[in-house]
Amino acid sequence: MIFLTCAVCWSFIPPGPVEAEVKARIEALPVGQSTFKDLAWPETVVDALVDRVIGQSWRTSTQHPPRQPVGLTPERIAESVDPWLPEERASRIGWGNALRPAQANFFGKGPAQPGTQEQAAVLRELSTEGLVATLLTHAQKSAKVDRMLNVGIPLDLAGLFTGPDGIPVLEQILSSTPHTDFPRSQFQLEWPTTNLQFCHDDGSDPSSGWRAHLPDLRLIDGRNDGSAADLLPRFSGTIAIAENQTISGTTGVRTVGRPDQWARDNGRLATDGQTKYLLRPRWASRGDTGTEWWPPGEFAAESYVRAGHAVSRATGLLWQGGNILLFRERDGRSHLLVSTTTLARNQRLGLTTEESARALQRTFGADAVTPLTPSGFHLDIELCVVQSPEGPVMFVADPTAAAKLLLENAFQAPANTLEEITEYRRVIDRNPPNPMSSRLQHACDLLLAELLLANESERMTPEVRSAFAAMVRMAERREAMVATLRSKGHEVRRVPSLVSIGRLWGPANALVTRTHVFWPQFGAGSEPAEEAAARVYEGLGREVKGRPARTILERDGGLHCALEPIPASQPLND
Repeated sequence: MIFLTCAVCWSFIPPGPVEAEVKARIEALPVGQSTFKDLAWPETVVDALVDRVIGQSWRTSTQHPPRQPVGLTPERIAESVDPWLPEERASRIGWGNALRPAQANFFGKGPAQPGTQEQAAVLRELSTEGLVATLLTHAQKSAKVDRMLNVGIPLDLAGLFTGPDGIPVLEQILSSTPHTDFPRSQFQLEWPTTNLQFCHDDGSDPSSGWRAHLPDLRLIDGRNDGSAADLLPRFSGTIAIAENQTISGTTGVRTVGRPDQWARDNGRLATDGQTKYLLRPRWASRGDTGTEWWPPGEFAAESYVRAGHAVSRATGLLWQGGNILLFRERDGRSHLLVSTTTLARNQRLGLTTEESARALQRTFGADAVTPLTPSGFHLDIELCVVQSPEGPVMFVADPTAAAKLLLENAFQAPANTLEEITEYRRVIDRNPPNPMSSRLQHACDLLLAELLLANESERMTPEVRSAFAAMVRMAERREAMVATLRSKGHEVRRVPSLVSIGRLWGPANALVTRTHVFWPQFGAGSEPAEEAAARVYEGLGREVKGRPARTILERDGGLHCALEPIPASQPLND
């Protein structure tokens, strides 16, 4: 079952000239020899991206800069297993962020190339006309497999489409008897359903350890700083993928290059009861625009497989794990929540939104799928699901509540009126930066946005107005997400958390196991506010514990982003 009910953001603040300029710049970004506009993302998804870019620009130009870490050598390190032959490692060291063509799949044997004009034309056709139409058009020129692969037609996916006669369209083309007289809308995607079992994100499944990335052996500020070197040994059974050595207390796997910290995004672990598998996206990617190939993420996943911890399995689809959330309904059925950004990414493969949703649902073995349009860059930044005795409970971030908690904690006074909040902003601006100051500035801006737009809009410059309007529209998207979840009969609670790029704070990006909810602690004087925010997780049959995570929060992620559970037959993760 597919619930295509992701909300359109109907705002009382329509986009203005600044939004139009930012959108034009995004659409002009290069994608090989094409542009981002050629990917034909839905307007609602692009508009959310525009607001994120505007918000990030505002924070960069008007708030305190990020703090500079110290960088301290850890006390104990251990050797890592190296699954790479020296010549293999040497051949991959120089790989850069070139474009992956559509037919590429994971673990490529050579660096990707920038692309040709013909590949750019095919990318536009796939994104706008669909895979079957593109395939049939090019088959009339030449049905040679090598040529179609070279121009970027994903033939592995094309082989899953069948016509009204039940014959796969690719089989017809390769046999030189394509039925081009069939209406192209009658070709159906027959995506296979997996028989693998996943650790659901609501803590309903047993697990035996964690897959993680270790980007740096150093403690950024010393113990309890929340860096990867500090965090990973706190979780038992962690397999850490690192550039060289690992931290004592973890099992190390050496990769090629320096991985980022986000182990969720380059694969998802599953099991058939005997063997563990690492399901991979079509290629490892990062970035909010397009689907930028990320070689270190690809190498990190391949290293994990090469070291014998799992068997590789391709999914053929484009996704980042932070935009994929699995939970169980009260009756035990599996439900997939997926970001509409993920569905948009797969248009470049020639799949429609509904085809992508159905393919992802079957790839992850879910009985139902619901697309959501988050305000943030990843769904798990502002949504956490906890299984309770009465069924799943959805926790959606509430930045306004977080802003009030932070300001009242910092100033030990109310933060209700325009005058109070404006004065707090002036005080923060006058004082030197500290680890919390930029988040307090952001808290002020969040609380001021709607008030100032209602009373001062005509006197604002277009840049200021667009920044505050973006904050309001992002809040509206979260409310639309809440409404969608409640319309499906789910219980939704709000968790005070800041979710904007560069300003993450709060317990929303939590890690849920069968017995615990682990939430990311920022600290730096905000502990009373954090503990108050995390109390929303109590009363659901799990122990609620914070874990130091300031450094990874400053890198725009949290515990759920950094650690992926390893499926097990017995619950050993607690």
